Amino acid sequence: MFFGSQIFRLDQVDSTNNFAANLIEQALCQNGTLVLADAQTEGKGQRVSLWESESGKNILCSYIFFPDKVSVDCLEEYSWSISLALLHCLNYFGIESKIKWPNDILVKNLKIAGILIENNIIEGKVKSMIIGIGLNVNQLDFSNVNAISMSQIKCKSFVIDEVSIILTRELNYWTSFVGKNNALIKKDYLQQLFGFQTLMRFEALGQEFEGTIIGVNHRGELEMYVQDEIKTFRNKEISFLL
Repeated sequence: MFFGSQIFRLDQVDSTNNFAANLIEQALCQNGTLVLADAQTEGKGQRVSLWESESGKNILCSYIFFPDKVSVDCLEEYSWSISLALLHCLNYFGIESKIKWPNDILVKNLKIAGILIENNIIEGKVKSMIIGIGLNVNQLDFSNVNAISMSQIKCKSFVIDEVSIILTRELNYWTSFVGKNNALIKKDYLQQLFGFQTLMRFEALGQEFEGTIIGVNHRGELEMYVQDEIKTFRNKEISFLL
């Protein structure tokens, strides 16, 4: 399986993930299909938020994956490998970044990329996976002050297609380890995890507290050391106070 084996290029769409879902439903795509759009009217982000992007300035894409009898037990490995692919794509262009759990990408505590994975699971097996990625490339102004782009960091413009090719290459490379070398993927993911083994402030259930991230378990839950106790948190249960 090679991501990018088939490409749909769109001027505008409500969401590349929605478009990808329709392709799957109508059997109009193949394994590894890439959907690229210049603009999204309803781009999806984590926590039911919208992904802000100026038309033609950034990478807005979704990859379609039909796993071969992949168990739900491997879902976290895919999440880790996709995050690493984005991190190494940025590194190719001389940009150092960190992975903010579970799968946002930060540069200098500012969000440069996000991932939204949508799975269709039947009887404990992943029938299809849509990997939505938003990467800020050439945008210079954001209404969200916590965002940043490659162009802002390097003070130059980038060729969108070149960045997309490198991203796809890294995605193919890192996902190839899933199901084969869990230890390698997890080790690299933790090494690049924002705040790993560092005392930081968080919020959960309306309460602020200090804690230290010590790992991520096989269910994808964040493991933290809080007041001499190990606690676990699922996605959307905890917020970083940056």
